[in-house]
Amino acid sequence: MLEQRLNGLVFGFVGAWNRHDVDALTTLYADDALYEDLRLAVTLRGRLAILAHLRQVFGACADAVLALGAEPVVGDDRAYFEWMTVADCDGLIQELRGVSVMLVEDGRIVRQTDYPHPLAPSGAFERTSVAVGAVEDNVAWGE
Repeated sequence: MLEQRLNGLVFGFVGAWNRHDVDALTTLYADDALYEDLRLAVTLRGRLAILAHLRQVFGACADAVLALGAEPVVGDDRAYFEWMTVADCDGLIQELRGVSVMLVEDGRIVRQTDYPHPLAPSGAFERTSVAVGAVEDNVAWGE
């Protein structure tokens, strides 16, 4: 039962991200949640700080899409998932692949650490970008 809820949380996160539904995203976090993006050296504490950050991200990257690389790995109070995202951020195309680690308590994210890495210019993403943008809650970028 817990694994289903954690999977649901991850899929809900991806769906809200792809709809750019900041309100739905921030309701997934605990009031005092910690969010870290190691590539950007961003550390945020609290739902309001995360809300402001997401608004900034979607404001600069209005077409950002997120796709899971595989089924999430969940257990106990943690969820791990591989993802890929592409966005035109103020005229600069960003293609990232990464992993997120979430610690969940009482059904809300209390800590999320993102480990993103820019994709190599191999063109691999171009072959899958149609699938990434196809639906709001993609399970995998290769489908």
